[in-house]
Amino acid sequence: MRYGGRLNRIEFTALIDQQANRIRASAAALPLYGMAGWTGPCRIGAWSWDDDRLVHAGLTFGDPATGSGGWVEVVTTAGPPLPLLIDMRVAAVMPQPPEDRKTYERNLRAASTPAPHRVGITVDGVPKPFHRWPDQQVLPSQKGWLAVLDEVPGLLLRVSNLAPADIRLARVGDLEPHLIGTRTQLLAGYDNHTEDRLL
Repeated sequence: MRYGGRLNRIEFTALIDQQANRIRASAAALPLYGMAGWTGPCRIGAWSWDDDRLVHAGLTFGDPATGSGGWVEVVTTAGPPLPLLIDMRVAAVMPQPPEDRKTYERNLRAASTPAPHRVGITVDGVPKPFHRWPDQQVLPSQKGWLAVLDEVPGLLLRVSNLAPADIRLARVGDLEPHLIGTRTQLLAGYDNHTEDRLL
């Protein structure tokens, strides 16, 4: 039953489970990567489909709400990662569509600038050359850095409070900890919002 146009907890939980099942069903389409040896909180990041084809899949490590310990999102892209990186950089400086075309074009040009740095980041035990953009808005309230491994499939990193030397990536075979972490976070947010509405 809906209350004031809002899903009740059972409906909300069903939506979470439906999305988790879609992620499980398509996860094998791309090689997924994460932080090697990570024991902290982890969740599902940004996932996108074009019809039924998985375009990119992200996994997050850390809790941005605590502001400590670092946070990383590792996104695997089906094609080159630069278009997604440009979209992220444009969205960070222009959360609302601009009123004029010149502003959009100026922001798009700025977001398309080449990376000023290259760094080596270990992927499955092998150092790989990533292009790195420092001092970027990676979360609504946090700055960090972005990096891409320009291959197909590609990798895009959003990182806060960690240095490139702290990042070691490895293939992720088990998505369940990420799905459980996401489910727990979403249901806690739902319950907190419900309590706020009752006060």
